[in-house]
Amino acid sequence: MKSVLSLSVFVAAAIAAKAAIPANAQWYTLQTKASVNTLSNLFLAAKDGKVGGFSGTRESAQVAGKFFTTSYSGAGTLSLHAGDDTHQLGLSGTNGLLKLVDLVNPSADTIPKDTPTEWSVFQIGQGGEVTVKDGQDVPTRKWVTYLETDGAYYVGLWDGVTPQPRTVANITLVATKSTAPAGPKMVKRFF
Repeated sequence: MKSVLSLSVFVAAAIAAKAAIPANAQWYTLQTKASVNTLSNLFLAAKDGKVGGFSGTRESAQVAGKFFTTSYSGAGTLSLHAGDDTHQLGLSGTNGLLKLVDLVNPSADTIPKDTPTEWSVFQIGQGGEVTVKDGQDVPTRKWVTYLETDGAYYVGLWDGVTPQPRTVANITLVATKSTAPAGPKMVKRFF
């Protein structure tokens, strides 16, 4: 009985450690800026592995998704997290468009081998502009948004060249400092 209890405590501690949020986490909202008014100031959220402007969360910063950063110091980039450190924003896709997605515990073992996917590649400039530093030199690539049949506006990084099966619009992706989301207290790391 004692070993079952010890195992339960260890598992609970391991789960709590995985779902940690750093005490000094800097929180942000992500939004679009565009020359087309209907595509500007769409606030983003993470939902079911996707990141986009969903009805009910895209209208204002108060109801938007909240994201925090951690430093990926070796590359001089940031990881953007949705909720806790088990969720990390990434770029994934084919045919010239890397969609902005919410990855759960990303690693080389958990990502499909046939879909280019990257994470921990973001930078936030002085004005809040989100850029990507991934070693690629593609001067034509740009952030875009597109409307899907579910009514959500999704965001992706387009190479600027490959024809797309949908209409895409150029945007700037902007991170604005925010407060932590309301809700349960932050989970502390146990080890």
